[in-house]
Amino acid sequence: MEITRSIKCNELKKIEVLDADGNEVGHIGDFTFSFDGDLILRQFILAGPAWEEFLEAIKLKPDKDPVFDASIIERMDDKIRLNACTETLKTTCDNDSIPSDEIRLSNLEKMDIIDKEGTKIGRAIDVHFDVDGSASIIVGGGLFEEALEATGLKEDVDLIVPGDVIDSLTDKIMLKVTKDQLGTTMEKTLKERAPEIRKARSNKEVHHDISKVRLFSHRPT
Repeated sequence: MEITRSIKCNELKKIEVLDADGNEVGHIGDFTFSFDGDLILRQFILAGPAWEEFLEAIKLKPDKDPVFDASIIERMDDKIRLNACTETLKTTCDNDSIPSDEIRLSNLEKMDIIDKEGTKIGRAIDVHFDVDGSASIIVGGGLFEEALEATGLKEDVDLIVPGDVIDSLTDKIMLKVTKDQLGTTMEKTLKERAPEIRKARSNKEVHHDISKVRLFSHRPT
């Protein structure tokens, strides 16, 4: 899967999905992820009028979500381009086949984030893809919101927690670091990035990469 720019899942859900022949087949309604030291995109669910029209044309009305393996995504840029044609989608559509170890984005977005000592410090709000294909959690609320408000960057910045900072992901997100470690890292990182972000904001140039601040660029110890 080729990714031409860093992008969030909720941005991807607004983009048209095209099959291998260039036909619009809908948009993505949800994603599923697994976690085993890294956050991995596993499947996606198609939705929207174009997808419904396709189902109607082939006289198929599944009563559950049409789930597809993420391996058929060839490229994500201004469109999501699949390496499968419409007929292949018809035969590979696997209704509601989501293994128990996979987590929907729609559920992940509701999860609390808990530090190493068991303290709730915020929640997940989205998933971020980098150009190398790696996935990270975008976080907000609680400690994270306080840090952004303190620097005056709340409206301009997405805070990103990479997968190697996550200890486990079940009904909540457990981190390998404490609240204090996270707070120190956020303060240092935001202080370093604030001038660049404020300059971009004053020039009305705040965009994808400038506005994304990654916490723990190195694996925490």
